[in-house]
Amino acid sequence: MEQPVVKTKQPTGLWLLFLTEMWERFSYYAMRGILIFYMIYLLKMGNTQASNIYGTFTSLVYLSTLLGGFLADRYLGQKWATIWGGLMLASGMFVMSVPTESFLYIAMGLIILGNGFFKPNVVAIVGQLYEKNDARRDGGFTIFYMSVNIGAFFGPLMVGHLAEAGNYTAAFGIAGAGMIIGLLTFVLGYKKFLNGKGAAPAEKPVFYKDPALWAIVLAIPMVALYMKGHHTASYISFAVLAAAYYLYNKKVKRVKTQNTAPLTTQEKQQIAVIGILAFFSIFFWAAFEQAGAALNLFAYEYTDRVISLFGHSWEIPANWFQSLNPLYVVIFAPLFSKLWIDLAKKGKEPSTPAKFMISLWLIAAAFGIMLAGAFALVGNAKISLFYLAFTYLFQTFSELCISPVGKSMVTKLAPARYVSLLIGIWYLSNAVANKLAGVYSGYFQKISNEQFFLWLVLVPLAVSGVLMLSMKKIKAWMHGIH
Repeated sequence: MEQPVVKTKQPTGLWLLFLTEMWERFSYYAMRGILIFYMIYLLKMGNTQASNIYGTFTSLVYLSTLLGGFLADRYLGQKWATIWGGLMLASGMFVMSVPTESFLYIAMGLIILGNGFFKPNVVAIVGQLYEKNDARRDGGFTIFYMSVNIGAFFGPLMVGHLAEAGNYTAAFGIAGAGMIIGLLTFVLGYKKFLNGKGAAPAEKPVFYKDPALWAIVLAIPMVALYMKGHHTASYISFAVLAAAYYLYNKKVKRVKTQNTAPLTTQEKQQIAVIGILAFFSIFFWAAFEQAGAALNLFAYEYTDRVISLFGHSWEIPANWFQSLNPLYVVIFAPLFSKLWIDLAKKGKEPSTPAKFMISLWLIAAAFGIMLAGAFALVGNAKISLFYLAFTYLFQTFSELCISPVGKSMVTKLAPARYVSLLIGIWYLSNAVANKLAGVYSGYFQKISNEQFFLWLVLVPLAVSGVLMLSMKKIKAWMHGIH
């Protein structure tokens, strides 16, 4: 059978969004790469306390995408949500440059909200560049993902020496400047390259009569409970609020519009697929996000970072290892992008669930390398930096099979009126995973390194087996979307 014609040239607007995201990620990863050191070595927090705060912070960074996605879909549109998010992110970085614990929490709040507005809506605009089954979509999202990693590569490099010298004010100031550049790029290039994309919806609910908005307002104190460590109370409160909102929507009679029309069975099943794959991705990201805490500390404590050349020795800053993963993405993302298109031309491209399964195998292999490194530690000796180098290489391969593919999947399966919100749901899995990653990182140096890394091998393998058994049903509910 003759294969369909496949477009290969990417939309021009992708490159503007590429630059916007690149600078935002420069800003975020510059901050993230030194945050654990900032809390432990400058603010004198304990390892467990700092890891838990780190996990809660990065968790809420992703949780806030629900708010940003919701407000964009119903009121602001993706364009203005992106602009407001950029302004809050830049403000948060500059506030964090004041090295006190009080300003740290204020800055975290601004960054959490800013990311919630910025992150899902830039992704949603990328999705608007393509038709539903456009073969360029996964490749386009992979190219877009390169922007994340170019920024993430240079961010830690730019601030590493400043942080090791204790000059966190300048380090966080550089992060804030990066966000300003990204915001200006988006604003100045929008009309020429993205005009009309991410516009506000034509039909908007009356602001003060919107029950969904009131549900979000009521959720704010529950988030505060979560941040304070009262996790059980916050989970129960969230469950009660969700049940009340569901029952209200079942009872109330609404005027039917395009935005309030009932979901079809197919739409419900496709949304269910987003939720199911988001659930499986939690286990991937909980392992992957050890990079910012446990692997960062492993680099500092147990890795021989001294390089000797021509009689001169130089010690690599520990946070520079954070730049390996984005460097690998920049190198390999174009190859993966081309791979998906080439396989699509032959009718052999793996389905989205299959790519998720492959990613779980690869993340297990990555931590298998760290497990070997843990066994290689003898006495007070440190291990070769190549263990971390190869761990991040396999992490990168696994990431390229799930992260850009997952975002692409959401924009393909989500009903148009819910796309930003469902991207927020997708990031909810990252929120849960980052919290789990922070909690698990708190066990680093409390249990043996061998035990610590062994679980990061076994859990992804077990989860991949469950996904394999669920594959047939998931594909059926995708209704022909690849």
